[in-house]
Amino acid sequence: MAVFAFTDASVVINTINLSTYVTSVTVNYEKDSVETTAMGASGHVFTGGLQNLSVTVEFNNDQAAASVLETLWSATGSGANTLVIKNLSTGTPNPTFTISNAFLAASTPVNGAVGELSKQSITFTGGSIVKS
Repeated sequence: MAVFAFTDASVVINTINLSTYVTSVTVNYEKDSVETTAMGASGHVFTGGLQNLSVTVEFNNDQAAASVLETLWSATGSGANTLVIKNLSTGTPNPTFTISNAFLAASTPVNGAVGELSKQSITFTGGSIVKS
C-alpha cells in the first residue's frame, strides 16, 4: 500500500472547477448499521442500511463571476448539486468520486476578520456516490 501526502485535489461543483480555491476536502461515506440479531445469536448481527454521505470543502473566497461565491450561492438550498472529486496527489490509478443530488443547506459568502483571508467551509449532504 502506498502512502502519500495529500497535496492536490480536483473539486468540480456543478461543472465549475474550483480546485484552485480549495484548501481542504473531505468525503465521508458510511452506511447506517441496522441490527438484524435474532433468537439464538450469541452476539449482535448487523447489515448495512441507508448510506450517509457528506462532503466538506474549505475554500478561499473569490467573488468573481463563475467562482466560489457565485457557484456556492447558486448551489445553496438545492438538492440537485453534482460534485466530482479526485485526488491528484498520487500517480494513477486515482479514483474519481462523483456525487449526484447533493444538498447544500448553507454557505458563508462573507466571512473573515480584519486582515484575514476570507474563507468559507461548506458541507454537502445526501445524494448518491459513484467511485470510478
